[in-house]
Amino acid sequence: MLRLNMRFTQPMISIHTQLGKLEAHSTPAELHNNGRQARSKRHWTQPSVEIDQYPSRHAYGNDNHTDFAKKYGQQGFADLSKTTSRWTQEAWDNVENCGKKGRNPVVQRYDSKLQQEIKKQRHIVTELIPDPIIKFHPIEAVGDIDVGDVTMDITADYKAKTNFTPGKVDIYLQQKANVRRWLTEGKYDIYA
Repeated sequence: MLRLNMRFTQPMISIHTQLGKLEAHSTPAELHNNGRQARSKRHWTQPSVEIDQYPSRHAYGNDNHTDFAKKYGQQGFADLSKTTSRWTQEAWDNVENCGKKGRNPVVQRYDSKLQQEIKKQRHIVTELIPDPIIKFHPIEAVGDIDVGDVTMDITADYKAKTNFTPGKVDIYLQQKANVRRWLTEGKYDIYA
């Protein structure tokens, strides 16, 4: 006797869900310290003494270049023109009188100058020698106080960085419905 065997496979629907996700990331605030330490920046100066001896040396005739130029500069030009004129006159005197009998202009001029030097009235002037100029600089505190800087800068982003992943549902047929039939003789085939 023939037996009809049937095997039924039910359809299987599979559902795969993924939840929606909202991610919000805030940037932490950053603190920047540009601080500068306070410093006194003050110090004491060393005492000092300045002694200007130039007035004393100047009284002895030791002039600096500026005073020497003031004192003798114009006098040099005047003496130069006077000497040039005198030498010219002496040269003409020599030309005119050296050949004459009983005349010796060079010796006569020398004797005349010597007599003038001897007859000069000498005057001695006494003056007090000026004291040197003394300046004393005492100790003093100099420098400016630096009060420092304690400025803080805070950097913060007022918006959070967000990322939204939408949820989704996937539905698919995992197994189709199926009816399988076959014939066996004499008995049912359960495990086929």
